[in-house]
Parts: sequence; structure tokens; C-alpha cells
Amino acid sequence: MTDVFISYSHKDKEFVQVLHQVLMQSKYDAWVDWDDIPLTADWWEEIKAGIEAANTFLFVITPHSVASKVCGQEIDHAVVNNKRLVPIVRQDEIDSELLHPFLRKYHWLFFRKEDDFKSAFSTLVEVLNTDLTYVKIHTRLLVRSSEWEKKHRRDDLLLRGQDLTEAEQWLDNSLQASQEPLPTEQQKNYLHKGRDVEEANHD
Repeated sequence: MTDVFISYSHKDKEFVQVLHQVLMQSKYDAWVDWDDIPLTADWWEEIKAGIEAANTFLFVITPHSVASKVCGQEIDHAVVNNKRLVPIVRQDEIDSELLHPFLRKYHWLFFRKEDDFKSAFSTLVEVLNTDLTYVKIHTRLLVRSSEWEKKHRRDDLLLRGQDLTEAEQWLDNSLQASQEPLPTEQQKNYLHKGRDVEEANHD
């Protein structure tokens, strides 16, 4: 698992390289696709796995990324999996008609050339550290439940014992508090199946 998945247009690579370097210097692991290659099935599966395994989905807003089909697909996958989404603005001369609707729901962080990078990065760190324990559990359960789905819902991939009990408590607390990122239906199904199997084994 990683701390951050950075979604961006490769035309904005220079800025992302700087951001990535500062994140790494601050001890944050960041998943970044540096290769400007054609979309293939294997590559897309790797991208999806990278999004699922990251605690935060960071989207770099520029005219290029807003118009990018691949960036749009990455946001869609993040949204489907209820990832914590943080939009950061590098350039704000964008076509609002092309802006993904979910980007409008979140508070934007401004990393434009005229903005103070150090101050903006400090705010980003605060966001990354907010509810971190909760978010890490969300990520771990998403990765485990995704593997369970991909491997035809095998019972040996389900949680057991104390791990299952703690995950169920996390789910109950999340639903009661409507805490974001919200649990996915896949995560719920994974835990419910784990409890069914656990109870069946004790009958």
C-alpha cells in the first residue's frame, strides 16, 4: 500500500516530478505512472491496483488533465472505490464543462506558479494525515476485498477471528458516523461473507 496515487497529464510531468520528490523527502510513498504509453489491458489493471492500494487519490488539475480521457478514467475508478480524493490546482484556466463532477465536490488546494509552494504543501500534509488510521483500514480492506473478487470469492481469502471482528467494528463505526471515505459495497460484502463462513465453521 502507498500513501498517495498521483493522477496527472504527462504534459505536466515537470511539476509532478517536483511534487513527488518533496513527498518522498517527507516520507510519503507516492504511486506515479511516469511512462507515457498507450492504454493496454495489463497497464490499466496496474493503474487500478495502484489507485486501490493508495490511501489518497491526488488529482493535479490543469487544462491537460481535465481534458484527458485516461485521467477521467482514473477519477472514475477512484470514485467507484470511495477513495479519499484531493484535487490540487496547478493551472486554473480550465474548461469547467470538461471538469469531472466529483472534482467540484472537494476543497481544492492551489499549487499554481503564483502560490507559495511550501504553504500549499503544508496544507496537503495536513490533509494526508487526517483520519489516517481510518483511511489505512479502508485501503487495506479494499485491497483484500478486491483480491477476493478477482480470485472468485475464495473462502481462504476472507478475514478470520480478531481481524474480522476489528474490521466489522470499523465498518459499524463508519456507517454510524457516515465517515468518509465511505465503505464500498464490495468491502461490506467481503466482511459479511467472512462472518457467514466464521459462523458456519463454528456450528
